[in-house]
Amino acid sequence: MNQGVEMLKNKKQFYITELHFGDDGLESYLDYSGPFTLIKARKVMERMLKFPDPWINPYSFAIRGPYRTEGGQFYGTREDR
Repeated sequence: MNQGVEMLKNKKQFYITELHFGDDGLESYLDYSGPFTLIKARKVMERMLKFPDPWINPYSFAIRGPYRTEGGQFYGTREDR
């Protein structure tokens, strides 16, 4: 994990975000829950993927946080990324 994410991961500024895709890619997004720390947001996403609700597509969700120059504002669910 790079140093920028290391400094920010303990602040509550990460959200579980629902992504809305169209023909041209990402059209909009809606914050579903949060703010969380990065560690807590990853746990929530892991729970959503392991135990999906029948009315919600868990693969249309992502973790959104502070903008990074090399990775944008969306964060992975794995700790090493």
